[in-house]
Amino acid sequence: MTFGLSSSEELIRQLSDKEFRDEFVADQVRSRIALMIRALREERGLSQSELGRCAGKPQNVVSRLENPDYGKESLQTLLEMAAAFDLPLLVDIPEWDDWLERTRQVDKSMLARTSFNAGLFVQQAKENKASLLNGKLTKLRGNGPITGSNGGEKIVGDGNLRLVGT
Repeated sequence: MTFGLSSSEELIRQLSDKEFRDEFVADQVRSRIALMIRALREERGLSQSELGRCAGKPQNVVSRLENPDYGKESLQTLLEMAAAFDLPLLVDIPEWDDWLERTRQVDKSMLARTSFNAGLFVQQAKENKASLLNGKLTKLRGNGPITGSNGGEKIVGDGNLRLVGT
């Protein structure tokens, strides 16, 4: 299952209308949240009831969250769902070009995520230690943060959070 949008000239023209743009963004966000929760649940082989138990929610809440037409998710509920998958939640307000790129094409397979695994973080950190010491920026692909340095500045997190020092 694929959803998303294409950055056609027609779409850009439609997005010029503020009312259309606001509703379009809301629809895309609702669809992505619903698809993400369902894809993560199915990837882990969980029923809606089982996921609900993990999140401390009844099955009907999970069902509503997987419905792209529902649209009344609270930040707290999304945090609880992310915690049930042992994943972080990222809420962002990107620039338009970034948003359009992120929502261009989203395939269910692109939504696969790996839960927190401390052993894997440690292993990847050891493997990347040499490049970190050489001042190279390294992303621990798929399961970890961006770490490294940029001149005398240490970079930790998503690349936007900076801890200055050596």
